[in-house]
Amino acid sequence: MHRLTLNFPALLILVAAWLALAYSGPLLSALNEYGVHGFTQVKLMVFIAFFYTIALAISRCVNAFKPFAILLFVLATPALFYMSEYGIIIDADMIINAIETDTAEARDQLSWSFFETFITLGVIPSLLLTYIKLPPSSAATKIKQGIVAATCFSVLAVGIAYTSYDDFASLFRNHRDVKYRIAPFNVISATVSALKRKLETPTQFIRLGQDAFQVSTSEKPRVMVIVLGETARADHFSLNNYPRPTTPSLNELMASEPIFSYKHAISCGTATAISVPCMFSFLTADNYSDVARNSSNVLDVLETAGINATWIENNSGCKDVCNRIKTVKMSESRCGELECYDVDMLEQLKSWLSNLHQDSIIVLHQMGSHGPAYYERSPNEMKRFLPECKSQELSDCSVDEITNAYDNSLLVTDELVSQVIKLLKSHTELDSSMMYVSDHGESLGDNGIYLHGLPNWIAPEEQRHIPWIVWPSDEFNVSKHETGATISHDNFSHTILGYFNVEASVYNEHLDLTKPDGR
Repeated sequence: MHRLTLNFPALLILVAAWLALAYSGPLLSALNEYGVHGFTQVKLMVFIAFFYTIALAISRCVNAFKPFAILLFVLATPALFYMSEYGIIIDADMIINAIETDTAEARDQLSWSFFETFITLGVIPSLLLTYIKLPPSSAATKIKQGIVAATCFSVLAVGIAYTSYDDFASLFRNHRDVKYRIAPFNVISATVSALKRKLETPTQFIRLGQDAFQVSTSEKPRVMVIVLGETARADHFSLNNYPRPTTPSLNELMASEPIFSYKHAISCGTATAISVPCMFSFLTADNYSDVARNSSNVLDVLETAGINATWIENNSGCKDVCNRIKTVKMSESRCGELECYDVDMLEQLKSWLSNLHQDSIIVLHQMGSHGPAYYERSPNEMKRFLPECKSQELSDCSVDEITNAYDNSLLVTDELVSQVIKLLKSHTELDSSMMYVSDHGESLGDNGIYLHGLPNWIAPEEQRHIPWIVWPSDEFNVSKHETGATISHDNFSHTILGYFNVEASVYNEHLDLTKPDGR
């Protein structure tokens, strides 16, 4: 059987058109939602096709046309799938999230739908492109073809950009997310930005708070347990007036214990890779950068002041926060190859509390409500809301089933936090407190958006509105916050230093929730 033969210009246009159109679903959906005029949409799609034509033509000059085109197919297909499935966009933060995803998290993201999409839009087009034959050409001819094609389509692209400047400028100025929906351009651009950010991170560790010292302490060892939540949204806590009983133990305990829930708390970012380093750093959501991951954080400063710090890990990692302190990984210490439920960390906490002789802080990093496999976060005996979604493919489930699985995961968090409070209360030889704070929130199909990770400037409220619970409330000046004042991760590190009465140049009393003027 003879292979199909096409000349280079024809195949070039065909491949560029495929790249512009086959992976454009999320882009076109957004353009329609934004009310962009149909003719402007056509011009944008033609411009995108010309852009790919120019890039492919340049690859012809170095005899890499087909490999480069196949690479673009392979990059575009996963981007299309996840943008369509979860309503996300692909930016540098999303690339960093993907790079830092561990094996268990990656497994949760894979599904039959993903493989079907990858085969249909990635593998098959690549095989067809390999099957199509180009006429034999010398190296000089290939260079000439590439230069001529790149030049011609550059002129056409400039022409469209020039005549459509007002339309394009208005579109990209008013809807910055559009460029993050153009696959595979978004993957390449975001990867370059992520690498640039990594290279800009200082290689030498930046030591902060070296002047830290503890002004005073109590007669008993002073202890704080931080329960670092994962993917919890404040509006799904019955403690915050959610109609479903997702925090029954805390609600019951609140009748006898001074527990306070901040109703208006905002996360630094919408992904663990951003929020966790940010909240433990001395930067704010407005000026956060990856420099924080190579600098001293609040746990380092506490140790400088003579306060012991320990981290118990039941998630995919501490994002460099616990690199210099004692760390216990639950998967290695207790559960082998299986994932631990968050309540399993209580045994580690009990052991830790029984051996305390100095002021100390311990962080329990939850798996929490990490999706899309929410149903895996709660044991069968704790599930209260049924039927629940038991698939990683959220499109296979109704919003009610997804919500049931998510709310069941919050029951585990409720049990963990309430048991931590009871355990601390039983240790009368310690001066104890507990602070539960989630790293970010979650979208559960609200407006067609799932999971998390959208940039702050476009993220819906449910991805940044987080639960923040403290005990005992008299350690925190909560009365001033009962009126609805907003707090954020910006307060977190300074509140910890304030609780332990640590003075340091990095400490900001105005962000310390234990102080009367903290905000």
